[in-house]
Amino acid sequence: MSSMRLNRFALALLALLMAAPAFAADVTFTGLVTWRERMALPPDAALTVNLVTLPGQQRVTGARADLGGKAGSPIRFTLDVRSDVLAEGGAFGLLAEIRSNGAIVFGNRQPVPVDALMPAGILIPVEFSPPPLDPPGQMLPPEPPNPLLDVVWTLTSIGGDPALPGRAVTFSIAADHRAGGNGGCNNYFTEADFETLPLSFGPVAGTRMACDPAVMAQEARFFSALGATRGYELTGDALRLVDAAGVPLAGLIRQP
Repeated sequence: MSSMRLNRFALALLALLMAAPAFAADVTFTGLVTWRERMALPPDAALTVNLVTLPGQQRVTGARADLGGKAGSPIRFTLDVRSDVLAEGGAFGLLAEIRSNGAIVFGNRQPVPVDALMPAGILIPVEFSPPPLDPPGQMLPPEPPNPLLDVVWTLTSIGGDPALPGRAVTFSIAADHRAGGNGGCNNYFTEADFETLPLSFGPVAGTRMACDPAVMAQEARFFSALGATRGYELTGDALRLVDAAGVPLAGLIRQP
């Protein structure tokens, strides 16, 4: 083959390479769908992630997965897109919806722009029951406020025995479910769980000050009661922590 023919062949090969689609391989978009509300999803909840064109928001492809009611924020997603879908170029975005019983529980109204060259680590923030996505009659109502949150309680009894006078044992649960207070001697910290049971607590951690033996003994009993809690009873301003059999472990009263 002459030098001129070789040069022509090389130029033709270069032209073919330059004309090849920019996305020669399939693309896998991965990331997280997040929301601010702390709540368990309904048992029939399902997540759908759609790839749409921008700015027209025409659906290109998507994927759906059942969540089983056990998922909370965030939810990891994976969306495989064939190379020929992206070959024509243009701008794309992702829309996420979590539906239950035909209604949208969470969704994002504005697509999150994506780049096929950087398909990982995508964050899709969704909102609770956004009105533009479904008629108002189909939206799920928000959960009523939890009566135990952001309230300070004082111990009145432990295991049927009245609390010791003079050293108040306090207890509260914040909106993010962090719980704690003062055990009569030491400040303590734990985390409340309202999802797997009516109420339970994680391991208790606290300071290590030494106090009167009777105060220390009551504090240890209260920490053990928190660890054994599997539910609660609320009557007016009175709260009782109970075990799995419904036996009262500790009685508390709401502070003014």
